[in-house]
Amino acid sequence: MDELLQEIKMLPGVLGVFASVDKPDILFSYVPAGYDHETLKLMGVSLQRIFKMNASCQFSVNSVEMRFSEAMVLGKFICDGSLLVILCEAEANFSLINMTSNMLLGELALGVEKVRANPDAALQATSAKKAGSMDFAQAQNEEPLKSAIPVLQDALARAIGPIAAMLVKEIVGKWLQGGLCAQERFSELVDLFCQEIGDATLENEFRAETEKILPR
Repeated sequence: MDELLQEIKMLPGVLGVFASVDKPDILFSYVPAGYDHETLKLMGVSLQRIFKMNASCQFSVNSVEMRFSEAMVLGKFICDGSLLVILCEAEANFSLINMTSNMLLGELALGVEKVRANPDAALQATSAKKAGSMDFAQAQNEEPLKSAIPVLQDALARAIGPIAAMLVKEIVGKWLQGGLCAQERFSELVDLFCQEIGDATLENEFRAETEKILPR
């Protein structure tokens, strides 16, 4: 799925691209900063409603184009429960983007089958995010993560030094892709940090310092 989306992303005039797959509810996205996960989900749900009207209204709509003054959105039906969305510059070569994406729909459908057959493997893709997950930029300003990050960063700095801030963003970002941002998942987050520390004594100290953020 990654390679197919990257092929579309490289087309002239394409700002970003994402594919949504329901059951197991995963988004594969390469989009500009500012398009958070929740926005993409809402966009995908809105387009899915249009495609689902085909059966009830005896339509045959497999592609939707929306033009705005600053950008263009192209949505394409991949298969039941899955769609492709391409964000383009307003003056992009629509014919080229439309033709290329149409040629890839068959391969994308096969990719969706693989995702549904092995969701855990699919989530390892660079572009994959599980539905309900958040971006680090959003999550760090909301509870429960807002209060937890200073604790994690201080404890990690004592274990590995000044690169702690960079690693916190990287590791928390990875954790967010695995599901909801919930305190009930903090033990999983602590485990990810300990994997990076790689020293039994320092790991134990880190766990002791971060125990206060775990659910009781």
